[in-house]
Amino acid sequence: MSAPAAARPVAAEGYARIRAGAPVAVRGTAALIWVEGPDAAGFLQGLVSNDVAALAPGGACAALFLDAKGHVQVEMRVHRDAGDAFTIVVPGDRADVLMGLLERYHFSEDLELLGPEPVEIVTLAGGARTPGALTVPGPLPGTVDVVADDPVAAIAAAGAEEVTADALELARVAAGVPRVGVDTGETTLVQEAALEGAAVSFDKGCYLGQETVARLQFRGRANRRLRGLALEGAPPEPGALVTHDGREVGRLTSVAVTPDLGPIGLAIVRREVEEGAVVNVGDASARVVALPFPPR
Repeated sequence: MSAPAAARPVAAEGYARIRAGAPVAVRGTAALIWVEGPDAAGFLQGLVSNDVAALAPGGACAALFLDAKGHVQVEMRVHRDAGDAFTIVVPGDRADVLMGLLERYHFSEDLELLGPEPVEIVTLAGGARTPGALTVPGPLPGTVDVVADDPVAAIAAAGAEEVTADALELARVAAGVPRVGVDTGETTLVQEAALEGAAVSFDKGCYLGQETVARLQFRGRANRRLRGLALEGAPPEPGALVTHDGREVGRLTSVAVTPDLGPIGLAIVRREVEEGAVVNVGDASARVVALPFPPR
């Protein structure tokens, strides 16, 4: 769970630039895994949630690795290097988990699994780009992540101003973008975390966990859904229970104190709690809002 991100002056300034659409850059880390060989495309296509086989060389997409029951396990970005070669960009703390899963499902396919290898990345926002770098979708809509041997040079080539990781975290919460492992648990479903729009193809063939994802999309609905919480007063710590009419309906996962929206949080809340409802979050109160957060 994400500790409250406070709007300290430097973070607040960077957050404002991100929200204004200015060209900015944030340095970070990730890990790379390579899948290479004649069967690489088919292997990944049968495991991850997005249509990686449809990518042209140089293309990339967000994807999820689910378990057989459709629970979200790992988020990733997949880059097609060539017809039979892919680079997966994965959060460093989930790299070994993803590699273990790939190895578990690798049987007789003609391919190699390489990695994971830690790398530095640069998140670019506001239209900034670094020509020639390996580029994948970034953590927020309209952003990209570039793999950078020299982050300083990559930022300079993009013509961007560097801002802090705290600024990006504030912007993430304000945009209502969940982080797998922070806003999700081991049994969270794709639609509960509102991940189906960016990381799922509903046109591709079968993949691990697809039956649950498709059933919720076309024949039912999830009983819980990611929601924004416009908090009143001092924000509670992540993990605080969300209750409505004396009943537990969720748990606070991400918290931020932003210059324009004030204290806000994310929680996967039971669907019967409608937007506009007032809930208790620990000892505080909050109003349930749609995402991304509307202006106050």
